Amino acid sequence: MLYINSMGKDRIMEDRMFDEYYKQMMELGMSENEAKIYMALLMKRELTAMEIHEFTGIPRTKVYEITKKLILKGMCIEKKMGKKKMYQAVDPERAFNNLILEFKSDLDKRIKLASSISESLRPLFSKGMENVDVSDYIEIITNAPSIHEKYVCLVKNTQFEMLGFVRPPYAYKGRVNRLDEQEDAEFEILKYGVTVRVLYEYKHEEDLEATYTHIKKCVAAGEKARVIEELPIKMYVFDRRYVLMALDDVKSSNKSLTMIVIEHPGLAKMAAMLFDYLWDQAKDYTYLQKVIKGRKKN
Repeated sequence: MLYINSMGKDRIMEDRMFDEYYKQMMELGMSENEAKIYMALLMKRELTAMEIHEFTGIPRTKVYEITKKLILKGMCIEKKMGKKKMYQAVDPERAFNNLILEFKSDLDKRIKLASSISESLRPLFSKGMENVDVSDYIEIITNAPSIHEKYVCLVKNTQFEMLGFVRPPYAYKGRVNRLDEQEDAEFEILKYGVTVRVLYEYKHEEDLEATYTHIKKCVAAGEKARVIEELPIKMYVFDRRYVLMALDDVKSSNKSLTMIVIEHPGLAKMAAMLFDYLWDQAKDYTYLQKVIKGRKKN
C-alpha cells in the first residue's frame, strides 16, 4: 500500500505488483520501509525527505534514518540542490549487485568465523569423548511412531549422502501420512543436491505394485534406485556417519520393528562398502515390472 500525494490530493492505492516487489525485497533482508522508499525513489527519480514522507506515509523522522541505511547499502544517493537535500535511487542492477556483494562479504566472514570456532571447540569435544560410554552413541527405538520420527529427523539433517537398504517391516505400515512425510523429507534434501541411493528388496515384499509406485515417485524426484531379490538387513546410512539399523527378533515370530541408531564413522563406512557391493549386483528398479507380471501369472 502506497500513500500518494498527487496534485495536492491524498489517496491510497493498493497495488498487487508493488506488494510483490515489497515481499521480494523483504526476502532479501530489506525492511518494509526500506523497500517502500526505494520504490518511491524509483518512481519519482528524486525526492526530498518531506516528499518521501508524503509519498509513502512513513514518518519524516524515520525517513532520514532509513535513507542513511539505503545509502550505506548502495541503493540510493544523497544530493544537495541549493539548501535542499534530495535523494535519488541507484539503478536497480547496480543497487542489487551491491546487495549481492554485501551478502558474499557477510557469508565469507561467517564461514571464517564458523571455521575458527570449530577449531577452537574441537579440543573440548575430544576431551569429552574420552569418557563417552557406549550408550552415548547407540540409541535403541522400539515403537513405530518413534522410529518414523527419528528416520525423518536423520533424513532432514543429511548433508551430502543417504544410502538405504529397504525391506519389510516398515515404520509407516498402515499409515499413509507417515509415508508421505518420509517422502517429503527425502524430496527436500534431493532439492539441495544430496545424493540418495536406495536398494529395494522384492523377495519378501507383499505389495510390489505399491512399492513400484513409490519407487517411481522417488526416482522422479532424483533418487537413484535399484532392486535386489534379497537384502541381509534393513538399514540406512546418513553422511557415512550415522547408521539406522533394524534388529530382527530371533527369539520370537513377532514382526514388531526395533531399530538402533549408531553414530560411528567406521561402522558407517563398512555399511557403505556393503551397499556398494550389493548395488553392483542389483538391477534397475524397472525390473520390478517383470517380477510383478510373473507373480500375477503364478
